[in-house]
Parts: sequence; structure tokens; C-alpha cells
Amino acid sequence: MCKIRKYLFILILPFIFFCTNVKALSKKIVVIEVNDVYLRKGPGTNYEYVRKLAINASFDLLSEEKIADESGCEDGWYKIKYNVDSVGYVCSTFAKIDEYIIANETATTECEIELATLGFPQSYWTGLCNLKAKHPTWKFLADTTNLDFPTAVSKESVGKKSLIQTKNEGYLSTAEGSYDYLTDKFTVKEGSNWYSASPEAVAYYMDPRNFLDESSIFMFEKLSFDEKYQTVEAVSSVLQGRDILEYAETIYNAAKTYNVNAIYLASRIRQETGGNYSNYSLAGHSVTNGSGIFYQHIYNPYNIGANTGAGDGIVWAATGTSYLRPWTSIAVAINGGASFISTSYIGQGQDTGYYQKFNTGSYANSSTYSHQYMSNIKAAKDESSITYNGYKNMELLDSTSFTFVIPVYNNMQSSNYELPDPGNPNNHLKSIKINDNELKNFAHDTFEYTYYVSDKTKSIKIDATVINAGASIKGTGQIELAKDENIIDLIVTAANKKEQRYTIKVIKTTGVDLSASDIASNLDIPISNTYMIFGVGSNINTVNDKASSLSSASSVSITSDNNGIIGTGDVITITNNGSSVSFNAVVKGDTSGDGNINIQDLLKVQKHILGYTELNGSFLKAADNNNDGVVNLVDLLRVQKHILGYVTIN
Repeated sequence: MCKIRKYLFILILPFIFFCTNVKALSKKIVVIEVNDVYLRKGPGTNYEYVRKLAINASFDLLSEEKIADESGCEDGWYKIKYNVDSVGYVCSTFAKIDEYIIANETATTECEIELATLGFPQSYWTGLCNLKAKHPTWKFLADTTNLDFPTAVSKESVGKKSLIQTKNEGYLSTAEGSYDYLTDKFTVKEGSNWYSASPEAVAYYMDPRNFLDESSIFMFEKLSFDEKYQTVEAVSSVLQGRDILEYAETIYNAAKTYNVNAIYLASRIRQETGGNYSNYSLAGHSVTNGSGIFYQHIYNPYNIGANTGAGDGIVWAATGTSYLRPWTSIAVAINGGASFISTSYIGQGQDTGYYQKFNTGSYANSSTYSHQYMSNIKAAKDESSITYNGYKNMELLDSTSFTFVIPVYNNMQSSNYELPDPGNPNNHLKSIKINDNELKNFAHDTFEYTYYVSDKTKSIKIDATVINAGASIKGTGQIELAKDENIIDLIVTAANKKEQRYTIKVIKTTGVDLSASDIASNLDIPISNTYMIFGVGSNINTVNDKASSLSSASSVSITSDNNGIIGTGDVITITNNGSSVSFNAVVKGDTSGDGNINIQDLLKVQKHILGYTELNGSFLKAADNNNDGVVNLVDLLRVQKHILGYVTIN
């Protein structure tokens, strides 16, 4: 609908012009109505079929008039476009014509109208029209993938599917198996410094709109051979300054033989190996396969099969029989690799550098998100720069009609996806203290807690420590408790600006409604399963006082009679509100059960280590006084130093 200006009598002509440029663009498509319909090369079953089509698959209709049947389909045939720009035929009995609305945006220029008609959303127009203005002979084709972009990013962000080398920790994945928040360590996935990329980084490199510039656009170039502009000289330009330059003619001939873009092959070799013989894949290595067969001087200039490093690629090049393997010379490797890329990727519908990294095209033979040539998330972009420079140096950019196939996804945000903040992503806490005591049951990845205090409590002090020094915390300090139920939020902001919220619900109570377990978990005394952990000299009266502060009706009892001193092996029982809970006392270092640390405890630890006697239960846990999970010489020495006054076991 047109906007009517206030001064209509002045703006009649601009108004009319504005309205004529508002276009609801659409195109005719063919929709397949049943499964396993054959797509054929001509209008008859006597023609070779290309592949089977699934129900609801849709294709551009090239002619609304049915093509006369030559055999097998009395209703006639629809002529359609598939593989972006290939022509095929479908029996009209199993399909219907529909109208597809391409865009409701306002296309105001010839270029924008053309792009919209081809299926490019408005967010693609500026970049592509700028390129079209500079290079009028270039051809852009939209591949409508019908894939949900957030889902595609999620699928490409798992495991080792998308890897990255970078010092920017914000670009790395924090998914389970890729990062440990507690240790602040990322997991190497390949080689010595390849890590899983974060979903945000994957989204950036998957978003075609980020690469609609003169150089990066070549990641979308169709990769078939064209002798009009792919020459030995152009290949040499790509390899200039590299040892592999002497094989420029070999690369050209291999590209011509196997119908692969020669500039692309040269760029792939340079990207994967650097193009110098000092590289592992060009140095000519000797390997032995699983059957004990020894191969000498093996080459793999494309790093095919290098799943966990270049060494894997050497083994792959040595131990197979397909694609001219074993590759015992660089020339054989160049030809064999060209055959592999042509047969396994370009011939399978992954005919751009982008689709060899992200297999999301509508016409690929392999399952979506599988069968991807490389895991390096930046490979397609880096190769496109090498390719572009080769064309530029040979002055081919404007003398050649390049074709670029660019994917279009569903549900992309209106603006380009950006790289994440490069800072460290750790926004987890190492500890939380309330009134100088560790919060019980704290875990860095548990974000909600309940804490009980006496109904007389007016305020509490909260402290917290971060795991990564680059993170910051808000919400700590002395907190007033104005209500019976108080919500305290600790906001941890990572170096990359991402926030994590820890929530502590502080409840004032007389203790009447608390269970014995609630009281036990709020005593500020460490609990491990059925054990309650104490330092030497702890007194049961202190425990009772803490429990009473939570509930005046509570009581705490101990099995021993040692003037209230808690010893290892004592059973401590807490009761309140008709419930009770018991714990086995552990006093670190006290293996005799008297609540002290002396020569008797030293001898018990020594005999346990030597195998003369065996400590169990509370006493074994007390013997492990450095909390590393084992009782050994370190624990023995700590008991000795405690007795001598050099250290204090707590």
C-alpha cells in the first residue's frame, strides 16, 4: 500500500512513480506430489533418469505448456530447472503447478528486480548489485535450500564438523566435550591447535551475505572446467612463489581431464599445503599400511583423508587402490586428487567451495550436513581469496562470465550474522561464600540455590570468586534481608560480554517447617554423601548452636562421650520437625577416633600404606587428609608435620 503525503497536490507524480515500483514478485513452480518420481533428461521414459524426487520437492517451471510425451506419460511432461541451472523433465501425472511468492519488498532498480525474481531476499541485494555494477558479466544464481538457518547452524556446530585455529577464545565452542568451564580449558579436536568453533562463529561463516564482496564471492563459483579463462598461466599465477609452481601444467591437464576448475585445484593445493615441498603432504613420506605393506615417497597435495592431521592423509594416499592410489609421485597425486574431487564432490552436487565445506545445497546427492570435504570453517573463504588473486593477476575478472551459486536459507535474521566477541567465554563461578562460609552443594554449573537463615537475621555477606580472571561479578557484598523471602542475583559477565545469573533464595525461618536435611545443608559444614567433614578440635556444641539458629526446636546428638569433641567414627544425628538425619563424622587426620592427631594416627596411616591393616569408611576418608582421593606417603608426611607443628590439617 502506498503512503499518501500531506501535500498531495505537490507530490502526485512522485507518488505515482513510487507505487509502480512496489512489486509482489512471484514465479511458477512444480511441486512433486508422490515419492520416488523420476527426473529424466528428456520428455519420456526412454530417456535416462537423473535421480528420484521426494514428495513436496519443488522446482522452477520453465514452460507452462506441457511437453508432448514421447513415452510413458500420457499426460505430458513439465520442463523444470534443477541443480540451480540444469534442465530436466517430470511426468505431470505426479506433479502440480503452483505459484511461489518470491518477495514483497520494494525492488526499485533493474538489478534488485532481477535478483528478487531469481529468489534472492532483500538482504542480498546490496552486495550482489554492487558486484554486478562492477562486473556486469558475472552471473548470480540463488539456490533456495529450504533449510532453517538456525537449525543448519546447530547441525554444523557439533563435534569436529566445524573447526577453527584462533587465539580468540570467544570464537571457540563451549559445548560439552569441547570445553570445561571448571578448568577453563578448551579441548583440541585435531592436530595441536584445532578447536570446535562456537555456533556464533559457525553462523558467521555460513551466512552467505558476509561474503558478497569481490574476493570472497569466489567461494560460490561453480567449479567445472572452462578453457576460455582457465589456463596454465592462470594456474601459475595462483602458485607464484611456491615450489609446486613447476607442476602448473600438470594441474591444468588434470583439471581438464576430470572437468574441475583448474584455478580451484591450484587454490586447494596452496590452501591445504602452502604449496612448498617442506610441507608434510608434499615432502614424499614412507608409510606402512595395516597389512604391513610398505610404501615409499607418498604425496597428498590436497590433504584428502587428513581427518586428524596431515599424517592421516599420507596413509590414505598410500593404502587405497581407487583414484590412482598409491600416490607415489606428485604428478600422480595431482591427477588422483582431481579425480577424487570431481567424482566425490563436484559430481555429487557439491560444486562450490562453500558446498564442499557446508553440504546444504538443494541438489547435493549426499545427505545434508554430511560428506564435507574439510572441517576448517574458514577454508572456503581463504581459498576464495587465493582464487580471486589468481584471476586478478591474470586480468580475467572482467573478461570472463563467472557463475556463482549462492545459498538462500529460511529464517535468517534481517542483518548479517557477526563474529562473536573474541574474549574468553567463561562466566562461571568457582565458589560462593555466605558469611565467610562456603555455600554447601555449590557447583559451578548449578545456578539456583536455597539458603535458610534465622528469622532474626537482618543481613548476610555474600562473596564469590570467578574461574577466569577476565570475568566480573555484580551482586556481592553485604545484602539487606528486608523480606521473609529474598532473591539475590549474582551476575557473572565473561570477557566476551556473555552473562550468567546465579540465584540464591534466602528464606528467613523459625525452623518449624524445616526438615532435618534442610538444617544439615545450611550448617556451613561440608557434607559428602553420608559423611560430615570436620577439622580437628571441632565440638558438637558448635554444631548444636548452628542448628538452633535455624530452628529453636532442633537438636543435635553424638554417639561418643568425649566432652563434646567430635572424633572420626562418631555418628551425628540432627532432628527437627519430626524428621531426623544422621552422618558419619570425619575429622581429617584423626584415624584413631579420639578427635586429635597424634603418633597413634601416624602409625595407623603407615600400616595402611604398608598393607598391615586396612582403614575403611570414615577412617579411610580421614586418612586422606589432602583430599586427593588416595592414601599415600603425602598423607603420612602431612600427619607427621602436623604433629611437629609445621602444618595444620583442616
